[in-house]
Amino acid sequence: MKLNWMLPILLLALVGCSKQDGYENARAVSGSAEVQGEKAKAGAFLAYEHYVTLELEKAAVSKRLADTREACTSGRFGQCDLLGIEQGESTYNAGTLRVRIVPDGVEKLVSLAGEGGTLVSRTTQAEDLAQAVSDNNQVRERLQRQYKTLEQFQDRKDLSVSDMLALAREMAEVQVQLDATSQEAAQQQRRINTNLLTLTFRTETQRPGRFSRIGDAFGDLLDNATDGTTKALEVLGYSIPFLIVLFPLALLVRWLWRKVTRRGLQGRNKG
Repeated sequence: MKLNWMLPILLLALVGCSKQDGYENARAVSGSAEVQGEKAKAGAFLAYEHYVTLELEKAAVSKRLADTREACTSGRFGQCDLLGIEQGESTYNAGTLRVRIVPDGVEKLVSLAGEGGTLVSRTTQAEDLAQAVSDNNQVRERLQRQYKTLEQFQDRKDLSVSDMLALAREMAEVQVQLDATSQEAAQQQRRINTNLLTLTFRTETQRPGRFSRIGDAFGDLLDNATDGTTKALEVLGYSIPFLIVLFPLALLVRWLWRKVTRRGLQGRNKG
């Protein structure tokens, strides 16, 4: 009878533990998905940038880089442009990925990149483009007015051939400047509508053992001794020309000194 009561209790305990374990695993997987994209409020001209450092096992870096790159280029999490990718063997910089992505895709892409790893650091900052946008709009409006004025001159019948050529050249130059302001406006809007995300991957490090540290110290000792000997030889090499010049000079001074003192002694003896 006691076993009949204990069995449901044990089942409930096991279910509770499995749910708790599932919750902890979910937290571990989503632990790197704490960087959310930022959207500028209406009327604001803010360009957001995120810098994220992730720590992974060395064997997982290549796969995380490849998967993150594929997710960006395929647009899995929304519009995404790959700006740069780099992979190295350094412990503190095993790989770097720079993308420009829509705000809604930032958290998902960071979660994918850091799967199975640890979020080490994150930094979010914004550049205010309000002044740059205003300046570009003013330049574009001025050029538009200038172009309309030139169009009015184009309708005149009293222009000579040289005047018409000069007018056409001036209109072409203004049009080029207008196109440049349009491109600048599009680039500014792109920076406002998307987020710049820089992912830096580093590998997990372990504290070196005693013998390893002793070996490193001994290696540093040999390196320092080698550097010291090299510098001493360099100083000796620089001093050799001076010794070649100074040694005969010292002999000459010694000879003159002995000659002067000898004359002095002879003069005293005669006196």
